[in-house]
Amino acid sequence: MDNITPEIVRTLLDTLVTPKSDLIVDYDINTRKYYGGKTGIEIDVIMEREYNYNREIEYDLERRIKNVMRYLSPAFTLVKFYIK
Repeated sequence: MDNITPEIVRTLLDTLVTPKSDLIVDYDINTRKYYGGKTGIEIDVIMEREYNYNREIEYDLERRIKNVMRYLSPAFTLVKFYIK
């Protein structure tokens, strides 16, 4: 059984991802327990209003976020982007 909480996820993101991007405003983080005790992580990334949609930027941010989440070994990591 793992102890992944939204607070732990936010701390990792604020430390390792947010400082590298001035487009990120906030995160909405949800964790879900599944059969067998594994936890999945859903991360909604809230982007700056001035952000102009760019698929490459989103791919890069999603890759960074998923690489950071590997430290926690969740069942899955789902990343979605929204504009403030």
